[in-house]
Amino acid sequence: MNVLVRIQFSSPGEDELASMRSLARSLTNSPASVRVFADEPGWLVAEFTMPTEPQYAALPKIEREIRLCVWDRRDVRIGFPMSEAERARADRKAEQRRLRRRRAT
Repeated sequence: MNVLVRIQFSSPGEDELASMRSLARSLTNSPASVRVFADEPGWLVAEFTMPTEPQYAALPKIEREIRLCVWDRRDVRIGFPMSEAERARADRKAEQRRLRRRRAT
């Protein structure tokens, strides 16, 4: 499961980058998947993968690690973007539903 954590800081620096890396490494199932970068001014983004589980079960784990690893945060946004394979599967299923509805009418 892909995870995207965006955290706003008053003035992000090396310490904040290190804490974001620590956050991602503590949650990932693949250390090679961890990517931390600056997005907008004041925002840092950690992108990584986690073992597949329901998002409602993963969210408390992510929130707990944020409280432990990232001290001077201002705002937090957590997302679960779909991979290309997941997106393609969802598109195929949506198209199948559309075709079934058209045939039914």
